[in-house]
Amino acid sequence: MLAKGQFILFNRFSWLYLLLFFPIIDYFLRVLVPIPVLSSLWDEAVLVVLLLICSWRVIETNRKLPSIKVPLVAFVVLGLAFWVSDMKNFFINIEGFRAVYQYMVAFLIGFYILDDRKEVKNVLQKLLITATLVALYGLGQVILQVETPKAWVDASENITTRAFSIVQSPNILGSYMALMSPIAFGYALTRKGKNRWLWMLVGLMMLSVLFFTYSRGAWLAFAGAIGFITAFFNRKLLIVLIIVAILTTLFVPPVTSRIENLFSEEYIEKSSNDGRIGRWLGAYDMMRANPAYGLGLGHYGGAVGDRHFGTIYVDSYYFKTLAEMGLIGLGLYFWLMGTLAKNGYQVWRRQTKGSSFFLYGGLFTGIVAVILHNAVENIFEVPFMNTFFWLLTGMMLSFPYLKDKQSGGDGSYE
Repeated sequence: MLAKGQFILFNRFSWLYLLLFFPIIDYFLRVLVPIPVLSSLWDEAVLVVLLLICSWRVIETNRKLPSIKVPLVAFVVLGLAFWVSDMKNFFINIEGFRAVYQYMVAFLIGFYILDDRKEVKNVLQKLLITATLVALYGLGQVILQVETPKAWVDASENITTRAFSIVQSPNILGSYMALMSPIAFGYALTRKGKNRWLWMLVGLMMLSVLFFTYSRGAWLAFAGAIGFITAFFNRKLLIVLIIVAILTTLFVPPVTSRIENLFSEEYIEKSSNDGRIGRWLGAYDMMRANPAYGLGLGHYGGAVGDRHFGTIYVDSYYFKTLAEMGLIGLGLYFWLMGTLAKNGYQVWRRQTKGSSFFLYGGLFTGIVAVILHNAVENIFEVPFMNTFFWLLTGMMLSFPYLKDKQSGGDGSYE
């Protein structure tokens, strides 16, 4: 047993809970009570402490990473090579490396930090509480008709209020809701009685906030993830969902307007000049200077590139990766994402019990939604989204090794 004075210092959950409330703590330290040094370093400190806690658990738990280990190591080795390959911009390379790889540490934390399946539900509950508070704030903005910053409103449309909550971006809030709403429904199906309906309402509320972000990328990523998952276990339901999606697009005016605008000549022209399409083509052109390895980490398309070289955001994490790491880097990254999805799918499909099946189905759906959304948005440029994605994937892949307190057993990968 730990003494009271030792609780905060050594207890893994004391530090993990700080990470689970990431967006709220970060907003408090950066916006409400700005503390310059603390606001920029607190999350790194928490990750370092949790990584140290997990270092001895690597031996204690005797867990072996599944096949994701190979592309993960390959991608990290490539990043280290970029770090030392351009000594002229050595410190920029370090900053660029940190922006890409720092929050991937959360994968190892998620994989090693938990002991049993009850702890998974406990962690997911805390994450859902955080997401609920963020979603409520966004819903309040819609109800009160809070004016959305002009950068997020298209002058050619009648939409003036888009939910953005404390994350300061409708697109990021949409991605956050696309990640957490399926988890809320999966979690609800593990509960009984009134608690089940409470979490169902939470899931519906998150879906409403996803809608009111008016983020087409988040909508399409969420729909794509739902369709992808449904195709594996109930194709009749997939047909129903496709019909619902078509009817929604045709008969719900805000959706109709946003989708029609996506294919309008005006939007395509604007997007080609200084919007997404133009930025994607710009990233492609940057890659052409060095097709194999790109410009180098931190040199284009994200916060580091903007800070040091004045480059614009690419609005696609994959095009950003293409510009900075070339075809080899993007190929390794797609290999990593594909292997991650494969491992996650295997874990989910091995669940035969109803509650576990739906809980991990919701978790897998949210993870796929973020992977898809990264195609049209720099989701991983946002620290809390990057952290939550890797933490949840680590937790999901650790599931076969976790003890089930009801049966006292544990599993392993074949």
